[in-house]
Amino acid sequence: MDNIFKKAFEEVMEIEGGYVNHKDDPGGATNFGITEAVARRNGYEGDMRDLKLHQARDIYYHEFWLDQKYNKIKNRDVAIEMFDQAVNMGPGRANRNLQKSYNLLSDNKISVDGAIGPNTLRAVNHCNKPVGLFNLLNGYQIMHYINLAENSQKYRSFIRGWVNKRIEIIRK
Repeated sequence: MDNIFKKAFEEVMEIEGGYVNHKDDPGGATNFGITEAVARRNGYEGDMRDLKLHQARDIYYHEFWLDQKYNKIKNRDVAIEMFDQAVNMGPGRANRNLQKSYNLLSDNKISVDGAIGPNTLRAVNHCNKPVGLFNLLNGYQIMHYINLAENSQKYRSFIRGWVNKRIEIIRK
């Protein structure tokens, strides 16, 4: 496992912690941010409370880091942010956020299809505004959280923590 993934995993663990089963979370029971559906898809059969940190790390490394090609993003901060968003909102939404952010910064548009393919990687890795890309990614994430809270009462208990965490990450 590369050092950038290790840092990304460490940062996500600061946010995601251990076992949680919040009544308003549509993801249901999670451990280290891993939903039961993701754990099962990766061969885990036990109770979610018993998922070990090393098992979560392996799932994240393969399904989120390598499969989504975040390991091929050259800018460390953008790669870590993509991993964080994929864990929190799902890879498809995170990847669309990256593509939309890039399109706002560039005259050379890329498809917003939610997949990190060669065109997206080439564009992002040649983006001469990585700080802008990073900030727009966080902006899209905050907008997503606001939309969730505006459209469903059950998400309102999460909005303050979600937004505060994004602001903390942007300030780093």
